[in-house]
Amino acid sequence: MPSSATKIAALVSSTPASQHFSRTDGDAAGFIASSSVSSPNAEGGRPPHVEPLSVADDGLAEPLAGQEAFESYPDGGREAWTMVAACFALFTTLGLNFAWGVLQARFVADGLAPASTMVWVGSVQTSFEAMIAVPGARLVEAYGPRRVALIGTLLVAAGSALGSFFTESVPGLIVTEGIMFGLGQALCFFAAATLPSAYFLRRRNLATGIVFAGSGVGGAIYSLLTAALLSWLSLRWTLRILGALMLLVNLPAALVLRTRTARAEPMGGAGRRMFKWSAFGDRRFTLLLVGSSVALFPLFVPPFFLPLYATSVGLSPTVASVILAGFNLASAFGRLGFGLFADSLLGSLNTLVVCLLLVGVSTLAIWPVATTMGPLIVFAVVNGLCAGGMFSLIPGTVANIFGSRDLSEFFSLIIFFWLPGYFLGSPIAGYLLQAFGGPEAGLAAYRPAIFYSGALSLASAVCVLAVRVLQDKRLFKKI
Repeated sequence: MPSSATKIAALVSSTPASQHFSRTDGDAAGFIASSSVSSPNAEGGRPPHVEPLSVADDGLAEPLAGQEAFESYPDGGREAWTMVAACFALFTTLGLNFAWGVLQARFVADGLAPASTMVWVGSVQTSFEAMIAVPGARLVEAYGPRRVALIGTLLVAAGSALGSFFTESVPGLIVTEGIMFGLGQALCFFAAATLPSAYFLRRRNLATGIVFAGSGVGGAIYSLLTAALLSWLSLRWTLRILGALMLLVNLPAALVLRTRTARAEPMGGAGRRMFKWSAFGDRRFTLLLVGSSVALFPLFVPPFFLPLYATSVGLSPTVASVILAGFNLASAFGRLGFGLFADSLLGSLNTLVVCLLLVGVSTLAIWPVATTMGPLIVFAVVNGLCAGGMFSLIPGTVANIFGSRDLSEFFSLIIFFWLPGYFLGSPIAGYLLQAFGGPEAGLAAYRPAIFYSGALSLASAVCVLAVRVLQDKRLFKKI
C-alpha cells in the first residue's frame, strides 16, 4: 500500500525515489506500486536497484527476477507526456492565486474595502493547500486523481461564478472566492502534483518542473487577462468569464488523469500516522521547518501588492498587470530552472539558501527604490525567479537530508506548518500598509511592509543556512 502522502512528496518529485510498477489486471490503472522507497547514497549516486513487482495468486506483490527497476517507469511516451500536459493545465488554476493582486487593486479602487481587508480573500485562497495537506493527499490515494480533480474543477468554477454576485460584499467574496475557490484549487493541486513521479524516474525533475511551472504561466496569463477584462467589463462579468475559462481548461485535463498506483484505504485506515512527530528530535528538521515556515509569510506579499504599488508610483493598471505577469513568468522559470540547477551543480540545500537570500536582498535593496517601470520589472523578475525556486527545492531538500522512506510524513508536517504563513503573511503586510496611511499616502506607506517582507526572507535564509552547517561543514560540498 502506498504511504499516505506520496502525493505530497510528488509535489516535489525532485526526489530520487524508487517506487516501481508493473502491470496487473486487478486495478483500474493497470499498475500497482511498491511501498519500498529508498534514498540515494550519501554521495548522491543513483538510487539502489529495486526489483519490479508482480502480483501473486494471493494478491500480494512480489519481485520479478531479472528485470531492471528503471524499466517499470515509462519515462516518456504519449501517455506519460499527456499526464504532464494535463497536470500542467490543472496547475494553471493556481495562477489565479498569484493574479489576485489585479482583482484586489480594482476592489480597493472601487472603495469596497481597504487593501488590509481585501488581502484576506487571497490569503484564504492560498491557505487551503496547507490546510488540507494530509486529507487532500489521502483523498487522492483513496479515490484517484481524476475524481479529486473533477471535484476541484467544479469548486473552482463555481467559486468564481458565485463570487460575481458578491462584488459588493467582503464576507461573500471570502466564502466564494476564498473558501470555494481555495478548496477547489487545492484539490486540483494535490491531484496533479502526484502523477509525474509515477510516470518518470530519469526525467522526473523535468516532468515535475514542467507541471509546477503551470502555476507561474497561469499567473502571467490570468494577470494580463484579468486586467484586460476589467478594462472592458464589470467586476461581475470578469469573474464569470474567469470561472467559465477555468472550467473549459480544467475539465478536459481532469478527465484524462490516470493513476498507475493501486488505491489505498480510505482516510482513517488502521496504522496510518498523520504526522511523524519524532522528526522534531532532529535539529536539522526543526530548523528547516522553521525556516521554510517563516519564508511563507512574505511569499505572497509581492504578487498581492505589486499592482497597488505600481499604481501608487504613477503607472497605469495595465502596466501594473504586465509587471505582475513578469513576476509570475519568472516564478515559472524559477520552479523549473532552479530544480535542474540544483541537480547539476549545487544540490538542493545549497541552492535553497541562495534562493532565500536573493528573495530577501531583492526585497530590501531593489523594491524600496523601484519608483519607475525599469527597476520594478527587475525586482519582479529576480524576486519571482527565486520565490518560484523555493517551491521546487524544499521537497528535494527534505529527501536529500532525511531520505525518501519517510518523505511523505516529513513533508506533510512541513506543509501543515506553512499554514500560518499562507494565512497571515499578506494580511500582516496589508495591516502595516494601512497603519502607515494606505496606498493614498504614497511610497513611504509601503516601506514598513517591504522591510517586514525582506527581513523575514533573510531570517528564513539564516535558519536554512544553519541546517546546511549542521549537515556538512565543508563549504563546497554539493548537498
